[in-house]
Amino acid sequence: MTELIPQNAYPAPAVATTPPCAYCGCAPTINTTIRGHRGIIIVMQFLSQKGPFCRDCGIATFRAMSSKTMIQGWWGYASFIITPFILLWNLIQRVRLGKLSPPAPAPDGNSGTPMAIGRPVLLRAGAIGLVVPLAVIGVIGSALLFGPPADHIGQCVVGKEGQEVKYVSCDKPNDGKVISVATDPDLCPAEATGYVEQFVTRRGSETKLDEVLCLK
Repeated sequence: MTELIPQNAYPAPAVATTPPCAYCGCAPTINTTIRGHRGIIIVMQFLSQKGPFCRDCGIATFRAMSSKTMIQGWWGYASFIITPFILLWNLIQRVRLGKLSPPAPAPDGNSGTPMAIGRPVLLRAGAIGLVVPLAVIGVIGSALLFGPPADHIGQCVVGKEGQEVKYVSCDKPNDGKVISVATDPDLCPAEATGYVEQFVTRRGSETKLDEVLCLK
């Protein structure tokens, strides 16, 4: 005799769920925060949009907040340091959001349409804000690498053409005092009694004239 087993004798397996998206009600979601920053000299403003986010609403918020931060986040002393960390945080959340499956409506129909994700961050007008930190880094790097030529004026040197120039105290034996810095010997002032050419090696082996020290 066959014993009948009731249909509900075994419980249904649990279905993993996530809270609905705070902006459209769809799922799946992750619970995270997208951040922004504004800086004006000494005044700072920290912005945030909290989840849970579905994939599309999260990416749309990431792109909008990051784009605005790229424009508004560099104009304060501390903000110039803070903004890169804000953008890095958002980028990490963007990777997490990208791993979500496409948003699905709530089973009870209590959900709306996800946000339009819009254009990528680097294709928006805000991307031009990246020029600001790159320009500042370029200026600082150039100053550290080459230094202002006028710094040598008034110093005494030891060295002949083709030799490495050394700066020494003018109380010690020297080959002359720098009265001007030029890019060519012919540009030295009339009162100069000599000059020393300084060369710099770039790109590993290429040697170029860096500056001419006009001596007296």
